[in-house]
Amino acid sequence: MFLLSKMASSRKSEKTIEGLLPIVQHRIKTDILQNPCEKWNDWMILIVDEGTMRIMSSAVGMYDLMEHKITLVEDIAKRRAPFRRNAPIYFLTPTEESIDILVEDWTPSKSRKEPLYADSVFLYFTQKVPDKLFAKIKQCKPLARRLKAFAEVNLGFLAKETRSFHLDMSASFSNLYNQPSMSIVTDTHHAIVSKLVTVCATLNEYPHIRYRTSSDLCTILANLFHKQFTEFIASNKSWWYHGDSSHLDKPRSTLLILSRSDDCLSPLMHEFTYQAMVYDLLNVGDDGKITYKAETSGTAKDTGDAKATMDKDALLNESDNLWVELKGQHIADISKIISTRIRDVVNSSTGVVMKTKSRDETKALSITQVANAMKALPEYREVLARLSQHLRISHQCFEIFSKQTLMDLSDLEQTLATGIMDDGRKPKVSELVASVEQELKHRKDYSAKFRLLAVFIVSQNGLKDEDYKRLISAAALDTAHLKALSNLEKLGLKILKDGAGRGNNIMGEKLAAGRANDSDEGYISSRYVSELKGILKQMQDGSLSIDEYPSILPLPDEGVPYSAKIGSNVERSRLTGSVRQTKNSQLRRAQKPAKDSKVAKFFGARKIVFMAGGLCYSELRSAQELMDKGGNEIILGSTRFISPKDFVDDLINL
Repeated sequence: MFLLSKMASSRKSEKTIEGLLPIVQHRIKTDILQNPCEKWNDWMILIVDEGTMRIMSSAVGMYDLMEHKITLVEDIAKRRAPFRRNAPIYFLTPTEESIDILVEDWTPSKSRKEPLYADSVFLYFTQKVPDKLFAKIKQCKPLARRLKAFAEVNLGFLAKETRSFHLDMSASFSNLYNQPSMSIVTDTHHAIVSKLVTVCATLNEYPHIRYRTSSDLCTILANLFHKQFTEFIASNKSWWYHGDSSHLDKPRSTLLILSRSDDCLSPLMHEFTYQAMVYDLLNVGDDGKITYKAETSGTAKDTGDAKATMDKDALLNESDNLWVELKGQHIADISKIISTRIRDVVNSSTGVVMKTKSRDETKALSITQVANAMKALPEYREVLARLSQHLRISHQCFEIFSKQTLMDLSDLEQTLATGIMDDGRKPKVSELVASVEQELKHRKDYSAKFRLLAVFIVSQNGLKDEDYKRLISAAALDTAHLKALSNLEKLGLKILKDGAGRGNNIMGEKLAAGRANDSDEGYISSRYVSELKGILKQMQDGSLSIDEYPSILPLPDEGVPYSAKIGSNVERSRLTGSVRQTKNSQLRRAQKPAKDSKVAKFFGARKIVFMAGGLCYSELRSAQELMDKGGNEIILGSTRFISPKDFVDDLINL
């Protein structure tokens, strides 16, 4: 007989799996699917709610479910047909709504005398079930006596990428930053921490907890996490972690808690890398689904209209290896990389060099040339179709970027954010006010105008009153975006400078602080690098200021090799890269050493960084760029991933 008692899934030490997403996939298959397979010989039904459906969709496919004898996936909130011969596997979030429906499934009523499913029930929850809700399950005797498995499996998050996650909390921004007092602990804080505990539990990490001491939000979350994780360890005696006496393969990890309010510049900037541009310029669903334009096969021949297109869908996720490879690349490189791959396929298959007007093998192919290659090589159609798909999506980004004349706008943003113009000169504020005013008058799109004006305000820590009035008049924003601008103050940002401001140069006195030419991007149109990248680099080399980012408990000596020496004077600068020489070379790559072709190896303790309030795609890329060089594995997470539009909408609704 199965004894119903609260317990967490705590697997014994097993072969090391690299990356968060592979661990989640393994846990779902072993902790949720494998056990029922061993106890039930027939087909089964998987019942999920809205939250767990997204967790499953982000980690496993239908083939994985079929392998584990899952014949059907049902939404617990919808009316379901009875399957008395099939055992149910419930995978639910521990909410009152889901548990009430679960209990209703097994409570006889006038309309349904028999249960919906077979008499063996396998019940799993994403995280700890509150005592009040657990009592409801125990009190439902028809359910309790049929239970064959019950566990809290520590999966209260979405592993959207191999080493990044979010908590699926799209509505949390307002709850975090629209409070009468930022020092008051709320239900949203508890919800975030409860989910974050499951991330560390799944990674088998008992982290040293660090946080930005200047942020009330970070301070609250850090202390709450310490309390809840201590309780988790106390109630799960068999749970192990990296760095304990039996698992010395790597030291204990570090968890750093940050807030979106400390860097509002990065999510406003126009980016040139593939993933960031796709999420900024195109419509992408929460599941990574995107609809793009593809030429209709045979249209030119049949109708004479070579430009006729049809809509096609694609999923941009970790299952698409090409997407994983390309997402961090500069948009100018995408066509060249894909064209080279297509040439390789064609030439290796036919022994005939693909015909182009130019003999330059590095030149990007046209859509028509790709379509012709697919027709000539039907046996390679699947490979070529995937390559063609990304070629079309990247072309679509380029077309929108050009149509909206975003190049000049983004270059102005780069100057505002870095304090350095495209020719390396440090401009005066008065010059930039005039340039921004002209751009604002030229633009019609409210969002683009808002982003430019917000970049100026954030980068300058506020504007002079006369400059602000001048630019507000030029922008002529609508009510929603004026509200968003005003709401920047709720994040602790200044709209207007105190007094006369700081100096004549843009960035004021900050300009004299020295900026490292350390952009991995290598493109002169991408001079700005997010603040997070600098923080991650300091975490990797052990120089992160212990004064600015203290630990809840004392760090071991090796955790602070020299951060104590440099104290609070560490420059958290936004790194800048090479600058371009001429106006026409905006997408020209700067000279830099060739990348090592070897796969980087991780060593040392994991670095887990959580940013409350949203994480943008340039920050995800920054972490990957650092890991490509080796060193510590970085796990990056947030309440959700955000595009510039998401961030602006959050500000509007704050």
